Amino acid sequence: MSSARLRVAVLMGGISPEHPVSLVSGCGILSNLDPSRYEGFPVLISSGNEWMWPSAGADIHPPLQPDQAKSLLNNPPADWHRIQFPGFSAFPQADIFFIGLHGVGGEDGSLQRILEQRKQPFTGSGSVGSALAMDKISSKQLYTQHSIPTAKWVILEPNEYGEAGAAKIEKELGLPCVVKHPTGGSSIGVAVVRDGESLRKAVRELGKDAPHLLAEVFVKGREATCGVLEGLAQPLPPTEIRPKQDAFFSYEAKYQPGRTEEITPAEFPAEVIAEIQRLARKSHEALQLSVYSRTDFIWSPSVGSGTDGLFALETNNLPGFTPMSILPQQAAKAGINYSDLLTRIIEESLKH
Repeated sequence: MSSARLRVAVLMGGISPEHPVSLVSGCGILSNLDPSRYEGFPVLISSGNEWMWPSAGADIHPPLQPDQAKSLLNNPPADWHRIQFPGFSAFPQADIFFIGLHGVGGEDGSLQRILEQRKQPFTGSGSVGSALAMDKISSKQLYTQHSIPTAKWVILEPNEYGEAGAAKIEKELGLPCVVKHPTGGSSIGVAVVRDGESLRKAVRELGKDAPHLLAEVFVKGREATCGVLEGLAQPLPPTEIRPKQDAFFSYEAKYQPGRTEEITPAEFPAEVIAEIQRLARKSHEALQLSVYSRTDFIWSPSVGSGTDGLFALETNNLPGFTPMSILPQQAAKAGINYSDLLTRIIEESLKH
């Protein structure tokens, strides 16, 4: 790397329901970039997909806080650039875009495709891998093709979003089960159902804006998640997720303090840890991901002996990236602090 600092545009906000979480991730990224290597600036993206960023030399008082970012989105300074995505007449001038977005519009490959077309370097996976990982149905199909164990599932078409679809799920999977919007992020659009009435309600509600619905067998067990960071000899130490009051690692459990215990490294037998790491890397490769990812698992020893009860749930191509998020926690256990993690991601992304 040359002695000149690279300009890093940190994308945050976005059009998905995860907009507030993305502001936290983006501000954390911006505040922890190595100042000897990088000159960072925010690109704030509104819920309506308007991009806003400071003019060269504009005064941004670091560190930018999420509430300040929200205020700037609501009242952008007169000298800031404002462009409705994707109609760029003036693209943000950066050496690399650090994607701090989550969910639709940031994680699903649409943004990555535009950046690829404009030949703009960005962090993380490309458009193909991002689209595959974001779609839970595609992920399940690829898990199966690559012999990655995953819970039994069925797919509902729109004409089945009613009594027929609920009956199909109950017949093929039984109860309890999990119904999912196939492209929801941060556990948004997920329902754990235990009786027929709850199942019919979940199918109706989640089907309102879904091209398909995914239903899975509910596997009772211990939840875990494992990050993969390219350039390391092995995946990061897995984390066990222990929701204190939720049936699973819900949106509230992820982001409300005190709702979840996150234990890194997970207190699992050594052979289970090793298998989680093996399957995390295999999932990363099967979904054609790049640079970093995080795969969620459920381990149910009652299903079989040893690692036979280990199932992949889904893979996150842009996992949460606040300083307290799980991937940075795992990196810290591997001896990589938050600032160094950002540097590794930028350097690995530039290789691609």
